[in-house]
Amino acid sequence: MNQFGNLQPYLCVIIPVRKILPVIMLLMMLAACRKEPFFEGKTTLKLAADTVWFDTVFTRQTGSTYPISVTQITWIKNPESQAVKASFRLGGGTNSAYRINVDGIPGPLIKEVEIPAKDSVFVFVQCSLEANGQSGPALVLDSLMIQVNGGEQKMFLGAYGWDAHYFRAASLPCGSFWDDKTKPYVIVDNALVPAGCTFTIKEGVQVYCSARSTLYVAGKLLVEGTPGSRVLFTGDKPVSPARTLPNQWVGLYFTVGSAGNSIKNADIQNAAIGIRVDSLPVGSPDNLVLENTRVQYCGQACLAGITAHIRATNCLFAQTGSYSFLGLLGGKYDFRHCTFASYVNYTTRQDGHFALTNTLRDGNGKILDTKPLECNTYNSVIYGDLQEELLIDKGGSAAFITDFSGNLMKSKSKPFATSNTYNRDPLFKNINSGDFAPDTLSPLHNAGILLSPPITTDLNGKPRIGLPDIGAFERPE
Repeated sequence: MNQFGNLQPYLCVIIPVRKILPVIMLLMMLAACRKEPFFEGKTTLKLAADTVWFDTVFTRQTGSTYPISVTQITWIKNPESQAVKASFRLGGGTNSAYRINVDGIPGPLIKEVEIPAKDSVFVFVQCSLEANGQSGPALVLDSLMIQVNGGEQKMFLGAYGWDAHYFRAASLPCGSFWDDKTKPYVIVDNALVPAGCTFTIKEGVQVYCSARSTLYVAGKLLVEGTPGSRVLFTGDKPVSPARTLPNQWVGLYFTVGSAGNSIKNADIQNAAIGIRVDSLPVGSPDNLVLENTRVQYCGQACLAGITAHIRATNCLFAQTGSYSFLGLLGGKYDFRHCTFASYVNYTTRQDGHFALTNTLRDGNGKILDTKPLECNTYNSVIYGDLQEELLIDKGGSAAFITDFSGNLMKSKSKPFATSNTYNRDPLFKNINSGDFAPDTLSPLHNAGILLSPPITTDLNGKPRIGLPDIGAFERPE
């Protein structure tokens, strides 16, 4: 019996292995190149959603392609066990306000896209809306039509188009103001309040800023919101998911020499640095006075002062990537009934978010400069998700004067002992939704000290009666 035993009758030819492998590879390649038959019956593709919704999008500036919406991504799945060929078209055709792209192929008409069995294609949708001449947002609809084997399905496309006032790389005229409550103001590529000029933003105004845009203030800015009609500063994508995202624009920047600025009843959000104030003013005025203002969802800092003079009352500085407040290279700061809080998952900060230093240091910690610092903080909350939320740096020969009383703070070092409370959870009502009012059992309730003159209302205009609550908000009854 030979080495193949009883197998020999079944072997016609013995082929060496080195000759078999190329034959097998060729057969595999031919099999891979053979097209599977397409499904030809009636079918219903599975849509990720019946509507692609953009919420609110600013209409186009005359003579410009700005702005274009964010890109929405959806998918369409073939449920069959064979591939199908699908065609896509916009209901509005070439005149549609919408743009589509299916797996890298742009529309408005895309023919015979192969969707493998049990597989999907991705659809990318944008919109660019024309001005509508209305005082408020106007609904703009279209449809994505999907055809397979003579059958047709529809995916709706929807957005509200909102006309706006646009300011591109603008120097704002002295003595001018914004007061339109129905149409927002959009800053594209920065705006400037020139030195020696006063610019006013009236109650109820909404200001949206494009990416990398800053409102520079070399003169004086007056923001005159009211409790019932606040002023808004934010990025230029007014959609729900974007409202809590940082770094959508740069922020408000008060430059060297700017003084007498006032911001009342405003919401400043989604910036890199919400408010930056540079250098003490000449003479007695403050650089900036803040009242009843929220600064939230900032990538680097909510409020940053560099040798600045800032007073803030009933203000919220919250949800920051690094600092709720940074007082750098000295300055004069006065905080009364303010809430400084940070609980975010978009950063891995290592230091406390409330920072005070009378120095300027290089990367190795060497002191480059030092200036006097004075910080008075009363009836305020400084809390977050680190064990140490105070960052105090005293250095050089410059003065470092502080008066902290009636505060609740999170700190292992407990540097300000007199009449302060440490490391008790403030029990904010709902940090996930940005509600930093005290909850029912909060230790902030009736725990503040009496101030002179008293602060008679909270950030929302609610009366403070008797012993006030610590922080920017009185507890809801």
